[in-house]
Amino acid sequence: MPTKKELKAKYLAQQHIYEQVCLTGKDLLRQALHDEGIELLQVGHRVKSFESFYEKISRKKYKNPYEDTEDICGLRVICFYINDLPQVGEIINRTLQIQNTIDKMQDGETDRFGYRSNHYIVTLPDDPAYGDCNGVKIEVQTRTALMHTWAHIQGKLEYKKAEHTPRIFRRKLFQLSALLELADEQFQALKLEKNLFRAALASHNTELTPSTELNIDTFMAFMELYFPNRRESYRYSKLLMVELLNCEMNFGHLISAYESLKDDLKTIETDAARTFSREEMMKMILAIIYDPFYASFMNDELLSENAEVIHKWKQIRKLDS
Repeated sequence: MPTKKELKAKYLAQQHIYEQVCLTGKDLLRQALHDEGIELLQVGHRVKSFESFYEKISRKKYKNPYEDTEDICGLRVICFYINDLPQVGEIINRTLQIQNTIDKMQDGETDRFGYRSNHYIVTLPDDPAYGDCNGVKIEVQTRTALMHTWAHIQGKLEYKKAEHTPRIFRRKLFQLSALLELADEQFQALKLEKNLFRAALASHNTELTPSTELNIDTFMAFMELYFPNRRESYRYSKLLMVELLNCEMNFGHLISAYESLKDDLKTIETDAARTFSREEMMKMILAIIYDPFYASFMNDELLSENAEVIHKWKQIRKLDS
């Protein structure tokens, strides 16, 4: 094996290539995952430091250090749910060139929960545009957020393996590992149940009444039912739902307010000289119909900007009554 000085000289000469390989691979993978709608905690990258590289090749006694080491460049994909991991693997396979796959999801050691991740050895797509980056190996790890958290905590404790751990602490670590693995499975089950619940609401099989619990799932179903052709914002739906709860409103209030103005919505938008999203339209309706709601949120940006329209329609309703 070359001397440490010779190895370091080569490492420093190629370090900029490693950095570019990581960034390019990260961008390609992150865009592909986004296009497929995979919810992610993060896509991270790192270039192994020379000292870490040298420690590894010395420990493993590599004869050809740079050829044998496959993780100088590293990417880590952290998703939220166990069932996303196979799909992430398929996307990696389509986006990058896989050289090898190490499946650690079947690892049965209860103390290794944090390391039950899949490892893919890949290279960038074969493209002359990548120049010197072509053929450089990248290790891609895929984990759930809980696996990632557990791995970091184990690292901080310096108890990555059972043989590293004092016997008096092993049982506690095994128990914590089991709890986290159960939590990962339960989060996946909860996601499935939530999707089934929302699907039932969206199918209009569930009647929304004043006694129906107002939560984000029922509220989104209401918005889909009453404003099907308007743009939506999940974030603003949550904020509006909180405002409704603060005013102690229920679906009876929402449905009654909508029915009172449903034939006038286009005219209200004409008066405001804008097209409202679902959340904005609902907020305008409630401000016109319910004085307590308007009084509580009249300083809201949307309601402030449209104060004249709101007051006009309040007067129209008074005259009509």
